[in-house]
Amino acid sequence: MNADDIFWLSFKDLTEKKIRTALTVVMVVIGVASIIALVSQTAGISSAIQSSLNSLGPTSVLVTTTKSTGFTAADVAELSSIPNVSSVTPIVEGSGTLLSNGQNTSVTLIGIAPQDLDLLLGNNASLYQGSMYQDTIAPTVVAGHSVAFPSSLAGHQNLFIGQSAVLAVGGLSTDVVTVPIVGIMQSYGSLILPVDTSLLMSSSAADELLHRSSYNLILMKAKNTSTVGYVANTTTAIYGSSVRVITTQQIMQTANQIIGSISSLLIVIAGISLLVAAVGIMNIMLIAVYERTHEIGILKSLGFKSRHILMIFMVQALIIGFIGGIVGIFLGAGASYGLAYGISHASSSSTSGGAAHGGAAVQGSDRGAAGAAVSGSGSSGSSLSYSPVFSPSTVVSAVVVAMIVSLIAGVYPAWRASKLQPIEALREL
Repeated sequence: MNADDIFWLSFKDLTEKKIRTALTVVMVVIGVASIIALVSQTAGISSAIQSSLNSLGPTSVLVTTTKSTGFTAADVAELSSIPNVSSVTPIVEGSGTLLSNGQNTSVTLIGIAPQDLDLLLGNNASLYQGSMYQDTIAPTVVAGHSVAFPSSLAGHQNLFIGQSAVLAVGGLSTDVVTVPIVGIMQSYGSLILPVDTSLLMSSSAADELLHRSSYNLILMKAKNTSTVGYVANTTTAIYGSSVRVITTQQIMQTANQIIGSISSLLIVIAGISLLVAAVGIMNIMLIAVYERTHEIGILKSLGFKSRHILMIFMVQALIIGFIGGIVGIFLGAGASYGLAYGISHASSSSTSGGAAHGGAAVQGSDRGAAGAAVSGSGSSGSSLSYSPVFSPSTVVSAVVVAMIVSLIAGVYPAWRASKLQPIEALREL
């Protein structure tokens, strides 16, 4: 008996019991799809965080204050005097509500000198349209890509170069000002500051709009990676508990630990679904053995060995695992992209929908550096944008695991079938 005969006899029973076969395969599909979808999600989020941190660079040190007074020009000068510091960039961050063409959009206000924007965006500050704002007190602004192309309008442009938009700034006493739009940024995705959902302007213009005279975030750059720790420790020694200091390396380590724990938990959950599938496969194949007892007796009387019968049922289990694995990959990929789109769309909608009541919906913006860095969101929120990441090893492993689980589940039914005696099997009708 050759391999073709074994495969044909295995496949023949599966095609004759189409509904039962389909239900058995579905159990495997669910397990594999869960693994593919969940692993690709965590890999995609991890990649987005890493890309965001890479834009800042490994020598970056973020400093925020725990006091309400913020940082002054004197603080900037003192931080600049620390050895091994190559640059110190003060940033003003606040919140507001943009009123444009009937759309109320919550936005983050980012005040930073235009020449320092490259430091925030990793030497990658580029405009989609228009020109960069000037370093003056006049509130000319550059809009983030998601502000100009909001998800609430299905990505259609809502802001245009040369347009004057109405901006509501403040909490209980809201100020309403008109700001000219001079440029629109390229899309940057999730960053330490939510550039896509922000209005960028000079620091002095942001101070004027927010009625403050201090900075609430400072981005420092060490001269090289080996001096990052020294710069961070020296800053902490100078200011003590009045500041929070965190490096991009620390953020990455924390993010990887959190994502790794979540990924392990999700894989265990997906593994449970495969275990359930294994029990289902074993049950279905035992039923198939009982149903084919008479057929097994005929095959043995024709000269089939026990090993041949064993192989027929083992190959049948492998076919179920292989088909379930392949279908599960495509279903898991589709579910993963759908989930990523849903999360990104929901997060964008919540960002633009937080201002349903106009300026009264504006909240305060001061936060800690660690929270700002890990969440990557501004005071008014930030859209979480990422794409699932599918590695060839994950895809192959999912199929192999599905086949192994199916094979293990089929061992006992196959063994039972191979041990049937021809005379006793032929008596079963």
